Amino acid sequence: MSIFLSNRAKGNAKGFWYGLLFPIVVGLGTSFLSLFVVLRFDTSIIRDSFVEDVLFAINLLGIMVIWPLFAHRLFSRAKKLGKKPLRDGSRMSIKLYVFFLLLVVLPQIIFSVLENV
Repeated sequence: MSIFLSNRAKGNAKGFWYGLLFPIVVGLGTSFLSLFVVLRFDTSIIRDSFVEDVLFAINLLGIMVIWPLFAHRLFSRAKKLGKKPLRDGSRMSIKLYVFFLLLVVLPQIIFSVLENV
């Protein structure tokens, strides 16, 4: 038995991890970058202005919209090209997104509704 991986196994692993991590990195990177800009630059231009509102909207859109859209785009592309590892990775990314929604977002919504009752 060889200790080296075959080229096919390397390609499968590369496709899976690309499909899994690319949407997550782009979505979270967008959110963290906009949050960094808001927290880092404490000037009168950003604070209490429309720019701050736009940056906070980008922060929310990164996680809530960009991540699942990139994952769906990779999934449909992989399905069209017939690349099973990329399809499996993007499917796992979508599953992690749903898990994130159930674990983080749903309890916040429930607690905010119960707090106002």
